[in-house]
Order: sequence, then C-alpha cells, then structure tokens
Amino acid sequence: MVILRQIVSLNEIKRNKELISEKKEQLSFITTNMVDLIIESDENEVLKYVSPSCEQVLGYFPEHLMGKSFHNLIHPEDLPEISHNLKKAVVSQESVRFQYRIKNAGGEYIFLETIGKPFFDDEYFKGFIFSSRDITEQIKSAEFVKNSLEEKETLLREIRHRVNNNFQIISSLLNIQAINVVDFRDKELFMESQDRVRAMAIVHEKLYRSDNLCSIDFSDYIKLLITDLVYEYHHTLSKIELDLDIEKIDLNIETAVPCGLIINELVSNSLKNTYTSAGKITVKLHREQEKYVLLVDNGIRCGENDDSTNDLGVKLVNMLLTQLDGKMEIMGGEGNFYRIIFRELSYEPRI
Repeated sequence: MVILRQIVSLNEIKRNKELISEKKEQLSFITTNMVDLIIESDENEVLKYVSPSCEQVLGYFPEHLMGKSFHNLIHPEDLPEISHNLKKAVVSQESVRFQYRIKNAGGEYIFLETIGKPFFDDEYFKGFIFSSRDITEQIKSAEFVKNSLEEKETLLREIRHRVNNNFQIISSLLNIQAINVVDFRDKELFMESQDRVRAMAIVHEKLYRSDNLCSIDFSDYIKLLITDLVYEYHHTLSKIELDLDIEKIDLNIETAVPCGLIINELVSNSLKNTYTSAGKITVKLHREQEKYVLLVDNGIRCGENDDSTNDLGVKLVNMLLTQLDGKMEIMGGEGNFYRIIFRELSYEPRI
C-alpha cells in the first residue's frame, strides 16, 4: 500500500514537472515573440530579467543589460520624474504609467511608454516588473500634427490680417471718393458703405487678435461697433446715451458678420435720421436655449417724413435675416424697437 502511494506521488511530481516545463515553454514563446519589452528589477533597481524582445526594441542582447541598472540608459532630464513616480508606486502599491526617452544600442534616444508594477514579499518591497512599448513613431506623428496645425493657424491668422487690411483699403478708397462728391445724399451713401465695410473689418480684426480663429467675443464686438458709429455721426459720446446689455457670447464668423451688419444698419439708420443730437440707444443680446434674441431700441425721435424703412439698409437687413434664418419684429414706441431672433449658423465647407 505504501509502495503504491509512493508510485502515485512520484507520478504526480513527474506530471507537475511536465506542467511546469510546459508553462515555461509557453512563457518563453510569449516573451520571445512579443513586441513589448518585459523587465524585472530588484529593490535596488538592478535588472534580474530582460525579455528577448530587448534586441528588437533597444538593439541590446538581454544578457548585456542583466545585472545593470536600467536608469543608466534613461535621458537625464526624464530621470527625476521617473524616480518620483516609482517611489509613489511603492508607497501606494499600485501600478504606474509614464513616458520617457531611453538610449538604444545605436546611441539614439527613443520614446518608451512603460507600466511598472511593484511586487512585495511579506509586505517587503522586492522590486518592479516593467512592461514597455516603443512609442517613438506615435510621438513623431503627434509632433508633426502639432507643427502642421501651428503652421495652418499662422497661415489662417495671416489671411485674416490681409482680409482686414483689404477692408481698410476699400474703406479708404470710399473716403477718398466721397471727398469729390458734392451731393449730400451721394456723400451719405459713401459713408454708409464705409460703415458696412468697417463692420465686416472689425470681425476679421477680432479673429486675427483672438486665440480662437473660428469665433469672436461678440459682446466686445458690438460695443466697439456701436461706439464707432456714434462717434462718426455725432463726434461725441456725451450727447448719446448708450444702454448696452450684452451677454458674453462667442459667435463664429458665419454668424458674426451678418449679425454685425444688421446691428450696423439699425443703429446707423437711427443716427443718420435723428433731428436732435441727443438720445438713447439700447442694444441687448441674450441666449435663450439654442437661440439668440437681439433687441435694438434707438429711442430717438426721427422726422415725420422719414422713409428709412424703404432704403437700402432695411432691404439689406431683410437679406441678412434670410441668411441667418432669423425673424424680426418691429414695434413702435418712443423710437423704433426691433426684436430679432436667430440661431448660430453651422459652418458648411464649400467643395
């Protein structure tokens, strides 16, 4: 009976050895053919195991690194952060992930992303197991994309600047032409055209100076636009009271330009038809869910025979409202009260 038990025990030991040998072969196959670099270090950061993939990743034979410190190959600038991360991992007993530069066998630095797992024996720290992957190409690709975006941003900013300059040139040409015009109404038409050009130019100037090349702070834009208009028509702000209640809203250029032109037309129309040099202009803009509500109240008494509702300005406003897919209500009062509702337009690339 005892002999039988010994035979069974020997067979179990033999089978266990075969299983261990089989597992070792499987583990060896995995570590030999895997792309990631597997490394084990002791508590003193001395390498105890280096997977065969080391030759593929770094160009070193595993035995070349055995018994050495991995830190000798890491870029000096990256060492402090790595040491800090490893100490934190030991204290927390959790894995840590970090990226760094390491020198390969050819003397060049490549980028690795590593996950380090501390292991313990009876709560005593015994070392780390690291799994590392070469991410040099990803880093280079990301850097290329970043540089490409920066170049495109610079180009787009330059385009905005040149567009703004072209608007300034057009405005100057209109001003020169207006000098030679005798008829008051004709001169007034030149002034209106200058106002429209300036309204568009300010948008591009804001985009050029903004960190965001796709949208502008529309509240700041409205204040600047109306202040310029009042000064042009009355040459002093003291006689015109401005009541501006503008929510801080960013609008893209597709929406900012037509909306700015609408405000330009409504406010300048009030100013040029005013019989007195004093009055109050109220402009409000607020977001209501997915829509914007613009209120313009000139509060200024205009002439009884004023036919401004039929001029080019109001026709232009109606065209711009169609472009904005908006609607406008005109209400009476001390002056004219306009209520405009619109949405921000979506950019649609033209092929």
